[in-house]
Amino acid sequence: MQFDITGFVIFLAFILPGFVAQKSRESLVPRGLKPLSAVSEAGEFVLAGVWVHVILSIAVRLLFFVFAKQYFQLLANNFLYDPLPQFLWHYRILAFNYFVSSLLLGYCVGFVQGVLILRQPIRRWVVSKSFTSGVLRKLGVTGFLEEQPIWYFVLKQTSGLQAIFLEVEMKNSSGFYTGQLISYGILDDSVKSKDFYLGRFISSKIVQTSTSGSTVTDCC
Repeated sequence: MQFDITGFVIFLAFILPGFVAQKSRESLVPRGLKPLSAVSEAGEFVLAGVWVHVILSIAVRLLFFVFAKQYFQLLANNFLYDPLPQFLWHYRILAFNYFVSSLLLGYCVGFVQGVLILRQPIRRWVVSKSFTSGVLRKLGVTGFLEEQPIWYFVLKQTSGLQAIFLEVEMKNSSGFYTGQLISYGILDDSVKSKDFYLGRFISSKIVQTSTSGSTVTDCC
């Protein structure tokens, strides 16, 4: 099997920055519950990678324009006329720095995407303005849909001073536990059994079954 340097470069240039961007975004907002095909997921990586390289290329072009304009012309000519492996080897230090910068920028792009998804500044601005909200009402748009589960937004901690306490029913009707919500899994609303990590345990109600019936024991 012949090694294709062009395909490997495309993987490093577009797939990896997009992958880093997605992981950074998912550290702030949950991943979509609808499973994606391999082609769709790769398309998301490539799209995020394109945005990363557009931003990074503009920044690099401005730096060369200010500090090394003639060197940029030489670099552009070599990129256009030299074979790709020869160009990458000749400018290997520059290519490596560009690759590392694309990964760092990919993380920043994903983080900004996550913040925008959480705060929804455009939607809030549209709804807060009387003119735009009136236009939406005339168009029959009364609200915006969210992809994430409803209970994710209900349980989401919005402030560091906020504490959320839950009384959770255990599986098989074994009882209830009450405590502070520390973390929880992101599942579809249709999933009945969900896992919660509770801290600062408060109380429990354990249902004990016997041949004569059921008894409830309270612990505090």
